[in-house]
Amino acid sequence: MGIQAKPLLTVDNLTIEIAGAKVVDGVSFTVSPGKVMALVGESGCGKSLTSYAMLGLLPPAARRVNGRILLEETDLASLSERQLRKARGKDISIIFQEPSASLDPLTTVGSQIAAAFRAHQNVSKSQALAKAREMLVDVGIPDPDRRLHQYPFELSGGMCQRIMIAIALICGPRVLVADEPTTALDVTIQAQILDVMKKLVAERGTSIVLITHDMGVVADIADEVAVMYAGRIAEIAPVHALFNAPAHPYTALLLASVPKLDVAPKADLATIEGSVPTPNEFGLGCRFVGRCPLASDKCRAEPPPLFEQGTGHFSACWHIDRMTEMREVAA
Repeated sequence: MGIQAKPLLTVDNLTIEIAGAKVVDGVSFTVSPGKVMALVGESGCGKSLTSYAMLGLLPPAARRVNGRILLEETDLASLSERQLRKARGKDISIIFQEPSASLDPLTTVGSQIAAAFRAHQNVSKSQALAKAREMLVDVGIPDPDRRLHQYPFELSGGMCQRIMIAIALICGPRVLVADEPTTALDVTIQAQILDVMKKLVAERGTSIVLITHDMGVVADIADEVAVMYAGRIAEIAPVHALFNAPAHPYTALLLASVPKLDVAPKADLATIEGSVPTPNEFGLGCRFVGRCPLASDKCRAEPPPLFEQGTGHFSACWHIDRMTEMREVAA
């Protein structure tokens, strides 16, 4: 048996409040070197807030009230803003959802990529532009000499997303946080972006925290998956274990709701009944209780801890012994 690699990134008991409500509540997970951890769940479950907290980029209304975010031995959550500015881009970077909203429309893409490099390296403008060109090649953009001098509005959505990846990676960070990196891209461009990310992992050993609600993307690229629901972790598992034998009712229903090609024509799509509770509707127990077919009085009264189901597989459910029944219901 090989020695398990020490985690590169550890999120430990992260809790974030907005207006006194715990919108992220005790979230914990680890990311190993050169691995992809996917955070999945419905919109509003706390995925993006968790990712922003990793880089100290929480919006003004949000407040971290507990938890550590360890990059090896350094607690990013304890750093000052000045120290965080040194870490962002160099040690940990982020790709935001909308490249068109993140790129400056009045500055060439070459200058924007070079500026990210010069923020952490003592180099000249010409050296930074040379590095920017190198990054364009690395992320698969053709004709890099011409693209360097173009503006974001002259490029396609897929190219702009590659520019964002180039900016995020130019200083060689060990961790890349990708917040819905394929949103609003067509399936062909989405596949190309995922290929770029796979290449980064394989050739650079970059660790990726992938924020998504697309289970197809998860199956394609992730090594491990953390399923979030209403601000809490419902299940954590290696990707194959999660898809083959989900151990939480929410995960089983989430997987069942993914459209499939082998269903009868015009058949109704599978859905999860009900809706995600708002923060002022959170009860004392499991937050999925209002939508769960297995819910009991114990579920309503007490939040379940994460129970181990196998190597690296944990589920926050009081009724794991009934998951075979649950998977049949979901199917």
